[in-house]
Amino acid sequence: MAEEINSTEQKPCKYAARCTIAEAMLIFSGCLVAFVGVSLLGLSIWSLAWKLLAYSYFMDIITDPTFFNIPAALIGLPSIFLTIAIRRNQFSHLLIFLVLQMIAIVLLFTGYSIGTKYKLLGNDDILRLGPTVPTNLLNNTLYDVIQTYEETLENNVTLDGIQSKFGCCGVINIYDFGNLSLGIPTSCCPNSDCNQGIYPWGCRRRIQENVAWHTNVTLSITQLLILMVVSTKISCILFHNPKIVYVLVLQCCNDRERIHIRLLQMTSSA
Repeated sequence: MAEEINSTEQKPCKYAARCTIAEAMLIFSGCLVAFVGVSLLGLSIWSLAWKLLAYSYFMDIITDPTFFNIPAALIGLPSIFLTIAIRRNQFSHLLIFLVLQMIAIVLLFTGYSIGTKYKLLGNDDILRLGPTVPTNLLNNTLYDVIQTYEETLENNVTLDGIQSKFGCCGVINIYDFGNLSLGIPTSCCPNSDCNQGIYPWGCRRRIQENVAWHTNVTLSITQLLILMVVSTKISCILFHNPKIVYVLVLQCCNDRERIHIRLLQMTSSA
């Protein structure tokens, strides 16, 4: 009888150990979500500021993933505090946490699916930009700006702004300015007197590389945040249903035992 009492008293200890593991997973996941959220927030703000300053010379921004990433990242910031509150078995905090995480996932998937849409200056078509820029339309826009470089102050400022921001010269190279009476603009050089040479690459290449970098890095951080949010939800399930861990481990052990017995039978029969 005493042995039965002792055995029943030991079970909560094992159960508590599993709860401790679930708590650690929950808080660790919350910390990761907050960290990735801060990274995505900083990257999105910097990326949006860069695009507004650089791309505005030749593109009008219609939509951009950063419009959705910034609020989603802000939602992920209080994850640490909510997971600590959930650890104290406050069910209301769990509901708030799950609702906020669902909103964050919806925002991230919306930004990911809509993508980046711009309207090139002088063109009414709205473009959906991925890691690459439509070459023909970009070429036409840049060549139009070069051909009217000496005619209007607006195009003068536009081309100088593009070449200064991206560190480039012409569309393909400096020979695109062969028909200009003023020669090569000073914006093709690192400094005003051009004593340090001329940028060796064209603006089309630099713009394509820049768009690809911003797109790929932002999407990578976005996908990582989605993964962290999902893992945090799984941790919440394991925390409030710790028996799931026990069932999974027990099932795995039983499967391994059955496989081991089957292998022994095959070996003995052979």
